[in-house]
Amino acid sequence: LCQLPSQSVMEKEVNEKKKNQVRWFGLTFDEVLKTEWLVYLDTLASFIGAKPSVLGLLCTDPWLALTIFFGPCSPYQYRLQGPGHWEGARQAILTQWDRVLKPTRTRVLAGSSSSFPSLLTVVGLLLLLAAVIFVFQ
Repeated sequence: LCQLPSQSVMEKEVNEKKKNQVRWFGLTFDEVLKTEWLVYLDTLASFIGAKPSVLGLLCTDPWLALTIFFGPCSPYQYRLQGPGHWEGARQAILTQWDRVLKPTRTRVLAGSSSSFPSLLTVVGLLLLLAAVIFVFQ
């Protein structure tokens, strides 16, 4: 499915990355273990043809493209195309925030009959108005 480059090309790439690691992470005892995970995933995905093209998606599915570009990086985006593509990946990407927030909404709160929150809002707005007037005088 994916051919490895020649040994000299791989050695050159490893040496290049080692130079950059000092600049990115500094000199630490575990520097050899550190890597930019997003760059690494994108590199692997582009090798096998699974990296999504945001520009291509912008033409065909703009909402999905914007969600991928501005939203969190998730493994689902590497299942949109290429080998092992999954038809449910689009829906999984578009609903990932729903699944993140769902566990935090396990109970329904009763409506508050207290006028305290509205009173607090009015007092806050009056203080804000007074501050604006004070600043611009």
